[in-house]
Amino acid sequence: MTTLHTFGCSITQGFALPDVVRPAVNAQGQPLSDQEVHDQGIHWTSIHIYEPSLYAWPNVLANQLSIPVENHARRGACFQQIARQCVLAAPTIQPTDTVIVMWTYLSRLSLQWPARTTVPFCSMIDTNWGWRTVTKGFNKFFGLSPSDNSTDHADQLIYDHIHQTAQLALDPMGVYNRFYNNLILLAATDGLLRATGARVIHLSVEPEAYDLQLESARSELAPSLRDPYIIPDPNTWYTLPVDHDLCTVIHDPSIPPAENDMHPSVTHHSNFARRVYTKYFQES
Repeated sequence: MTTLHTFGCSITQGFALPDVVRPAVNAQGQPLSDQEVHDQGIHWTSIHIYEPSLYAWPNVLANQLSIPVENHARRGACFQQIARQCVLAAPTIQPTDTVIVMWTYLSRLSLQWPARTTVPFCSMIDTNWGWRTVTKGFNKFFGLSPSDNSTDHADQLIYDHIHQTAQLALDPMGVYNRFYNNLILLAATDGLLRATGARVIHLSVEPEAYDLQLESARSELAPSLRDPYIIPDPNTWYTLPVDHDLCTVIHDPSIPPAENDMHPSVTHHSNFARRVYTKYFQES
């Protein structure tokens, strides 16, 4: 049977949609304030369930196509983590299947440990428009709770390491290097997925083309680092059709976001699934 496989970050997972939120309430059933949640030591992962939502666009699209869906997306995923999702799932993908990868923000940076993954920084900072980037500063360990053996001192050492490492990676040369390697990773992942024989569609959560973002990062390099290209010019090998247009539907500012969050709402996901269906399935 044909299966729809989807990969991506929180937008594809369906973060903050009703069925993956377990509200923190008091004895009378009233929602706790942020301060009360903090005072009672309730971890945010107890509120936000770590699984795909049935209201998310992959499930809505699969219902329109009358096929089962495997939504491999996870909140906070960067390019590296999305590629990892694809690598792990590739053995289960059949030639009759359809694969949709919704790549995340090119500027997203994650740091990896054997038992931890975090996405604390983006290199493009915009505190006024949360859709485009993650606000500068330390963000929560996505989907992770503190170790039973953790101490304030040990946690502070981790935070300091993240801060220092991320800042080193955010200078112009580090940004270009990361953007360039992200596009190589995208191209390599595409080859892996197409080797399964499945139909492969690439979408993006942001409207600005990745190659244009790479060129912008190149323009910020010191003149002696810009030209000529010693490494392969991305214009010669980055030719993948990544759809940067449809994301405007799932980020439609005229529709209120998910309750108590800036992520897309049920309506956003429904509209997006319908547009994907029309563009890639109905018209074909």
